Amino acid sequence: MRVKTVLRRIDRSPFVACLAVAGFLLAGCQLSAQKIEFEKGEKAAKASDFSSSLEHYGAVVKRYVKTELALRAAREAARIAYYEVKDYSKAVDYYKHVVIYSPSAADRLEAQKRIAEINFENLHNYSQAVVEFNRLLELPHSKSEGLAYRLAIARSYFYMNNFFQALVEADVVLSRDYEPRGLFDALELKANILLQTKKYDEAIAVLKEILVKYPEESKERQIGLVLSVCYEEKRDFSKAIETLDSIKETYPNKEFVEARIKSLRERQGYLPGARGWRK
Repeated sequence: MRVKTVLRRIDRSPFVACLAVAGFLLAGCQLSAQKIEFEKGEKAAKASDFSSSLEHYGAVVKRYVKTELALRAAREAARIAYYEVKDYSKAVDYYKHVVIYSPSAADRLEAQKRIAEINFENLHNYSQAVVEFNRLLELPHSKSEGLAYRLAIARSYFYMNNFFQALVEADVVLSRDYEPRGLFDALELKANILLQTKKYDEAIAVLKEILVKYPEESKERQIGLVLSVCYEEKRDFSKAIETLDSIKETYPNKEFVEARIKSLRERQGYLPGARGWRK
């Protein structure tokens, strides 16, 4: 009973005040430690010691996850990982931190774009690129951005040898009201898909459409040469030669085209029914 009575008489206000001060000092220490770690990252980056810089920035991101300084550290670490040390997987991890914790919608969107682009262009992780570009399609985007995302999805499926889905995605692009260059890219991809799946007649029809609708782009991307390959695969050497003859004068390497024509004529001479063909 005496102990309880004594405890009741203790003035607890100094004790509470001490706790408050201790909490304030602890928060101050954490802020100070966080700032020191961040500044070490900045100093190392300025000295081009990118490995140490990433180590310090990474520590800030890991230990002080939801703070503004951790967000800044993630942005800087992503930039260094991508541009300086070419560690693309690490860059993606830091951009993900921005996507999750940034209060800015514009900041999150830009980070999501970088994640999709890195998976597609640098990591060649096409299955993940499909996921990330589809996420971008669900976010606010311009018409030109939508075209770029859809073409990237179609190409990702193509590179994964999923030709059926690649063709579906290419046709989605072709069904939309996109600008001519985007439609040219979709048609070219469709022709390549058909060529890869040995649907030569369909590929020829698409390539002819491209040559008619986009003559300048066709010269730039050598669509006539691809068309000649389709005819060659069908063993229609006359059409292949005719196609090469039609592009010979505008092709950058005229000697190459002439050599191809010569080779095709030789192969044509060995066909059954050709003059000089022997059993």
